[in-house]
Amino acid sequence: MKKIILFLVIGVIVFSLARSHSQAFNIQFNNAESQTVDRPFVVEVVETDGSISKEYKGVSANSDPFKISEDLGAGPFVEDRFKAFPDIKMDIGSKITLYRAPVIKIKDGKRSKTVRSWTKTIGELFAEQKVEIGKDDKVNFTNDTAVENNMEIAITRVAITTVIEKEAIEFTTVKKPNPNVEKGNKKTLQAGSNGTKDKYYLVRREDGDEVSRKLTKTEIAEEPTDEIIEYGTKIVVYGTGKATWYVTTSEMIAAHNSLPRGTKVNVVNVSNGKSVVVTIKGGGIYHDDNVIIDLSPAAFQGLGASLGTGKLTNIRVEKYYPPE
Repeated sequence: MKKIILFLVIGVIVFSLARSHSQAFNIQFNNAESQTVDRPFVVEVVETDGSISKEYKGVSANSDPFKISEDLGAGPFVEDRFKAFPDIKMDIGSKITLYRAPVIKIKDGKRSKTVRSWTKTIGELFAEQKVEIGKDDKVNFTNDTAVENNMEIAITRVAITTVIEKEAIEFTTVKKPNPNVEKGNKKTLQAGSNGTKDKYYLVRREDGDEVSRKLTKTEIAEEPTDEIIEYGTKIVVYGTGKATWYVTTSEMIAAHNSLPRGTKVNVVNVSNGKSVVVTIKGGGIYHDDNVIIDLSPAAFQGLGASLGTGKLTNIRVEKYYPPE
């Protein structure tokens, strides 16, 4: 403290001599404009916790404490506060106390910034910094929370919107039998087309990232159109009558007088509903009692008869239709 006072006293003496010299100079040159004179200053920096971090000594011709602090290398911020003694306007030099403004970090969504402020509460800080908080936004402090140095404030920006998503409604295929059309034939009577439905979601986003999605309602936007397919059920019958068996073989074959070799037919035992599929291997049936087909033993037994029966009397020979 003694050094500071001595520094100021010397500064006052130097300044007084300079002023006297200046006055004499002004008189000599018929009251010409006075020259700017450097004055001695001491800048004492007080940190936000009340501690004195450093003193800066030097001279400056400025009268603004901010500019004087800059001239002396104290690195002032525009938010800092200053107190001087004696008053700088006395033009004899001063001791300036520079009070650092509290530092606050604000994370607003995905953006961050550091500010300096003397405001007392979070609400006052937001008002000063023109930070608006939406009704759905979240802040990690209440508005009446006292501002502290190095405080970190986090603002989560919340957006709640309704999102509409379209979803296809698949059409249904309706199959319509037609007994007048031969089996195996199909015809499209009406083409099908998908419909659409709108699904309404309440979506919540925080800082631009979706955090939740809730389905609130579903509406049919367009009804689907059914596909209508007509298919034939008529079975071609080659004949009805009796069946016998011939040649000992395990193959599913038969003989028929009119059907070409290699033709597959479906043979039905009308009496019990059983049927077998056989391949025509030849003809040459010579019976006088309405025998229309000769079956291999395997096929004959497949109709639910023993070989000892010798003959089946209620047989229907149909065109073979491959399974769909």
